Amino acid sequence: MTDHWLQTDEREDVITSLAMLDVSLNQVEKDVAAWKWVVIATHSALQSAIGFHLRTGNNFLVAKQEDAKAWLRAHEEGTPYPEMMMDRFPNLYRKLKQNEIEGFKFVPHGSQGPSIKKINKFRNEFIHFMPKGWSIEISGMPRICIDCLDVVVELDENTLHRRWEDENQRTRFRMFVTSCLSKLNQLEHEYDT
Repeated sequence: MTDHWLQTDEREDVITSLAMLDVSLNQVEKDVAAWKWVVIATHSALQSAIGFHLRTGNNFLVAKQEDAKAWLRAHEEGTPYPEMMMDRFPNLYRKLKQNEIEGFKFVPHGSQGPSIKKINKFRNEFIHFMPKGWSIEISGMPRICIDCLDVVVELDENTLHRRWEDENQRTRFRMFVTSCLSKLNQLEHEYDT
């Protein structure tokens, strides 16, 4: 029997999230329920890009504050290092706005801030779905997703572009983000008319 492995890292996670978003966007015209996967993939791409951006030599900005403190304490005491967990999305977003990294400090503009809060709320509702009836107006969903992907693009333009492993990775990232934005802009236009 052959072993099968999935290898990923913070770079590939951004790209595969965008790839899944691209696939999901192809489905929404045939099946409106595909918006669930659009929301989840958009959130995943945004969170992965923020984590990739905040990772500067260590994971302290990406990790929960208590985990980072425990790691430092273990380092000082010479004890085994604890496992660190990624911080909650709202905290990652706050850290993105508070920390200057490689000369860049993110400042949300336009409707980005409200869109990021909405994508997180919708994603949480889908992931932790309670049995209930739920109707979602999707006419504004393309704009929410565009705003989130615009943040991903801005992070790439300011820090991530220097951190891609190779040109192939960067090319795949750009191909998927361009395709997704094109589809979302088309959907936004269709929903507005």
